[in-house]
Amino acid sequence: MKTHQFTDALLESDPFDFSQKSKDLFLKSFKENALHHYKSHEFTQKLWDRLEFDPEKLNSENDLKNVPGTMVHLYKEHEFCSVPKEDLVLILTSSGTGGQKSQQFLNQESLDNVKRLAYTIHQSLGMADSRKYNYLCFTYDPKEANDLGTAFTDELLTNFTGKNEVYYAIQWNEELKEFELNEKGMLETLKRFEASDIPTRILGFPALLFELITKNNLTLNLGKESWLQTGGGWKGKAEKEIPKKEFRNLILKRLGIPLNHQRDLFGMVEHGIPYVDCSEGNLHIPNYARVYVRSPKDLSLLPKGERGLLHFMCSYNFSYPAPSLLTTDYGRLGSCTCGIQGDTLILEGRAGISKHKGCAIKALDFIKV
Repeated sequence: MKTHQFTDALLESDPFDFSQKSKDLFLKSFKENALHHYKSHEFTQKLWDRLEFDPEKLNSENDLKNVPGTMVHLYKEHEFCSVPKEDLVLILTSSGTGGQKSQQFLNQESLDNVKRLAYTIHQSLGMADSRKYNYLCFTYDPKEANDLGTAFTDELLTNFTGKNEVYYAIQWNEELKEFELNEKGMLETLKRFEASDIPTRILGFPALLFELITKNNLTLNLGKESWLQTGGGWKGKAEKEIPKKEFRNLILKRLGIPLNHQRDLFGMVEHGIPYVDCSEGNLHIPNYARVYVRSPKDLSLLPKGERGLLHFMCSYNFSYPAPSLLTTDYGRLGSCTCGIQGDTLILEGRAGISKHKGCAIKALDFIKV
């Protein structure tokens, strides 16, 4: 049974409505969420008490800027959960090396919430459709990796349209007991999709698609009704990265997918909110979240347009105490002329000099350099 009325109301609202009424709804939802974690999670309570932050005093939009951010690395070193473990229905991970693994704990309410908000955001951006599509997903087969954040995301995205065939490119090899990229299968699948009357949607890592096209000198015409949605970035394959505009023109030329049907998605397993491109290629911040940019020197708030550490806030998850997440990613806030309200998110790389290897970078290891 759902008991969080403001969060329910928020997720029923337009994700890109930033009227005062809608902003007030996010504030009430966030306060509802923050109070839950404060009362249910000992670490969160002690941290906020030590920093003299009282969630009861969240009474204005400006008060949100005072919520302490919990460093993302703590979620890689500790299991944080705000509900009894027996209430959990899914544990998502962002796998890495050296024991660094984030786990997001989801009870049924939180799982339903993240599915609902993801659909509503994509629908608002014109990306949900009742017609059937063939899918090629450049990620792990969720039947074997259903706890990986990237696999969960791509499987979720396939549910925003009707589905015909879904092909996952990173498959489990039972003999080798490891995942492998099925390049031959991807090529055969794309050619089969080209011959189909059903349009295609390609999801996943842009570096894997770029490698497949260039290595095989691939040229197909998937049709003007087909789509590409990338996610996961280029990360450990930065030397292969090309500018977004150049990449999109390549996809238009080699696969026949229109420029306005090519979108990117940024997300973090610890945060759960998808930041999705509009038709002009800018990542939009929905009213289901707040993103602040902070100085790496003293965590002071930086004005719009300045580069700093990204601080993400959300309110949908009542089982995982990450309502206020301070990351090690650099970025800034921007604007867009597409007509969608709110700021855009401009990503500018990871802070520090040490490599963090998540499941996205692990997947890119399949590229043969």
